[in-house]
Amino acid sequence: MVSTSDGLIVSSALSQQLSLISTALSKRKGEMLFRRGDACAGVFLIRQGKVRLSLDDTTAFFRPRILGEGSVVGLPAAVANAPYSLTAEVVEDAELACVPQKVLADCLRQNAALCFEVMDILSHEISTTRSVIKNGGARSQGSR
Repeated sequence: MVSTSDGLIVSSALSQQLSLISTALSKRKGEMLFRRGDACAGVFLIRQGKVRLSLDDTTAFFRPRILGEGSVVGLPAAVANAPYSLTAEVVEDAELACVPQKVLADCLRQNAALCFEVMDILSHEISTTRSVIKNGGARSQGSR
C-alpha cells in the first residue's frame, strides 16, 4: 500500500525562495533522484509530477509515500548534510527545482522565518515516524 503525504508541502514563501536559488531539472518516470545511502546533493522542490519515497526493502513500518506539486524531497539529508535515508523515484514525469545542500544551508542561515518553517516540517516528520513505530506501522505516515 502506498500512502500520499502532504507533510512535506512547503509554504508559498519557501517555495518562492527555493525557486530563486535553484536550478530547473526535468526527470522522466522511472528515473531516480537519489538512492538511500547516496551522498546528499541537495533538496528537490516538486513543481509538477510525482515522486515516490521509499526504503529499499519493503517494510510495514515505512510504506512508500507519493509526493506531488509543492512538496520537498531530500530535506532531512540536506539540512543534516548527511546521506539520503530514503530512495526517491520519479513515478510521473516531473519538473523540479534543485537546490544544492550548501546553497540551502546559506539561505536558511540568512532567513530565520524560512529556517523555522523547515524545522517545523522536519519535526512533523519525526513525530509522524515515531507514531508509526509506536503503533507498529499501523498508521499512515501521511496523516496529520
